[in-house]
Amino acid sequence: MTLKQFKVLKLTIVVILAVAVSVAVSYGNLIIPVVAMALAIALMFYFRGKVKEIIADERDYQIGGRAAGLTIQVYAWLAVIVMFLFMAYYYEISPLPETMAVVMALAYSTCVLLLLYTLFFRYYNKVAFLEKKFIYVIVAFIVLLLVIVAGLRLLSGEDSWMCQGGQWVEHGQPSASMPTTACPNN
Repeated sequence: MTLKQFKVLKLTIVVILAVAVSVAVSYGNLIIPVVAMALAIALMFYFRGKVKEIIADERDYQIGGRAAGLTIQVYAWLAVIVMFLFMAYYYEISPLPETMAVVMALAYSTCVLLLLYTLFFRYYNKVAFLEKKFIYVIVAFIVLLLVIVAGLRLLSGEDSWMCQGGQWVEHGQPSASMPTTACPNN
């Protein structure tokens, strides 16, 4: 397969994936997009292996590494700045539980992103061509899974104030005091 054929095939797969995901989401089915993405990734890897020409060289990988590093830095800084703005809004203006959920989501996503970057950097720096690389990938996956589970537990809204019947009602044991704003009528 030539590089041009691969690019056309890749574009076709992306268009079909976009249509499948949008139709499935519009019908409320969230399993089809996951299956479609997994199938698209598998097809891309398969067809990439069939290409006989050079797809990328060292310069492409070097530029990609620089772009990824800069993207991580920009995201981390922006997420921290927005996180502190939302915290200021929460403590100074309106202590709504949704505001703190946004703060926690930004904080955890930034931490997970930096943790993954550190793990992959160490992996490629020290053990890239060793036989133990499968173990490191498994350990990184387990750490990521634990962080996600802990984050979901903390962001689940178990301990918060909820509006019921026009009044704030304790749900669990919230760490914040009862909101001083009027309870919105649903």
